[in-house]
Amino acid sequence: MAGVHLSPARLETTVEGLAEGAAAGSPCAADLSAVEMFRSLPDAAVTDLAQRSRLRHFDAGEVVFEEGEQGDSLFVVREGLLKVVRPTRGRSLVLDRLGPGRAFGELAVLNSIPRLASVIAVEPSEALEIGKADLEAVLDAHPLAVRKMLGSLARSLTLAKEELATHNAKLEHEVRRRTADLHESQLEVVRRLSRAAESRDYGTGLHITRMSRVAHLLARAARMEPDDCELMLHAAPLHDIGKIGIPDAVLLKPGPLNPNEWEQMKTHATIGAELLAGSSSPIVKLGRTIALTHHERWDGSGYPNGLTADETPLVGRVCAIADVFDALISKRPYKDAWSFDDAAAEIASQAGRQFDPELVDLFIALTPALRDLLSNEEGHGDAASVH
Repeated sequence: MAGVHLSPARLETTVEGLAEGAAAGSPCAADLSAVEMFRSLPDAAVTDLAQRSRLRHFDAGEVVFEEGEQGDSLFVVREGLLKVVRPTRGRSLVLDRLGPGRAFGELAVLNSIPRLASVIAVEPSEALEIGKADLEAVLDAHPLAVRKMLGSLARSLTLAKEELATHNAKLEHEVRRRTADLHESQLEVVRRLSRAAESRDYGTGLHITRMSRVAHLLARAARMEPDDCELMLHAAPLHDIGKIGIPDAVLLKPGPLNPNEWEQMKTHATIGAELLAGSSSPIVKLGRTIALTHHERWDGSGYPNGLTADETPLVGRVCAIADVFDALISKRPYKDAWSFDDAAAEIASQAGRQFDPELVDLFIALTPALRDLLSNEEGHGDAASVH
């Protein structure tokens, strides 16, 4: 039999043996009647098929037929378990498992097409095999059987479509749930990394929280896409992640840095970009851009690359304002916190020099919203009073 890998010694042909028992209601006829595609056939047609069928035994791991082979027979499982795989997609992906009462291989037989998948015995199994020529002979001899089989197949197809739709809906729900879980896991990693960097510098995570919220507000005012604004909220805390690589003697120095120390401090932008490079996460990718560019200046005097005007990505220009503003209103070992008004005035004075002038105008217009935002932080951090 083409496509069936079985030694003759294990092939049990039961044409004569089953013929006698089929007419008396043999187990083979009962097995066929239990299969959906044969269930509605007249008894005479089922008996005829049973007489023509052959009993096959398959050892565990034995291939019944391979994907791509020409189909010349179908099978009905009597005992055991088989699996359906597509080697062209990988044998590890099991498309279906076939137990007693399941038919397989019928599409290739009915449509005269190559096998769409491979079938392999998972455990010692037994199946009835019906050849294409035998099936066609029975259908020719029993015209009523053709109509009934077509009707049965149509019902099966309808039910299969409904089951597929239900399964797809459940799968989509599960994908959404797992995507949300993955997103939350990524956010948790980002938050922990950001806090690790922040704790070495200021000893608090409130700066990165406030700074990211200010950046989010300014991004919305700049009419960035809603999804990009949301990414900004979560990626901005990574802006100073590179400070993990700065020695404590420089990072924690309570007074002004000397020129050599300042050059070393400036490397935190490129260190951060290197730490975040190569990720496929949109949050981390945006965080890398912010880490690398939030110290660039509008007039080109910033670092690390001396970018001018809108050579700096918009996200970097937005975070530059948010970072400096929150740093000004925060108390540090080397300075007192500025008042809200003084910090806002300093941002305004740097329009066209340190900051994008259009973004500065938007920032100044946001001061009422910023006051509300920061007032919620009072009593919980190191920011100056906004009143």
